[in-house]
Amino acid sequence: MKALTTVLIITLFTANAFAAGIFGWIKPDRPGRPGPYEPNRPNVTCSATDDGWEEHWGGHGSCRECLAKHGNCVETCKSSFYSCTAEGTDYRGYRMTMQGRGPDRYSSERDAIYQCQYRYNNCRIVSCSETSETVSRRDCR
Repeated sequence: MKALTTVLIITLFTANAFAAGIFGWIKPDRPGRPGPYEPNRPNVTCSATDDGWEEHWGGHGSCRECLAKHGNCVETCKSSFYSCTAEGTDYRGYRMTMQGRGPDRYSSERDAIYQCQYRYNNCRIVSCSETSETVSRRDCR
């Protein structure tokens, strides 16, 4: 009975992990958007542009929109996130820093303070910055 229960629990955890990743296979060339309960996933925005003047205005929302007006388009997806640094003191009085990351400034500050307070005392936020990086780029043909 104990072995059957163990196998059942392992099967349920495996099925849960498989189900969580299955939606990533549907659109493998376009990154997913963060959900409301996934605070550490970065914000991803995609836009399609041609090689002309339109790149200055942000482009189209999708490849289909862009191809309807232009012959050749490129879809670019960018990820933006905040990074904050919290500073605290350890038991010897030395200053130590911890890094927090999140989709917005509030989440990033909260993550940095949480990590700092877990190990150190007198924690405070010392700096925050926003970073944007290209996640994927593809032709719309």
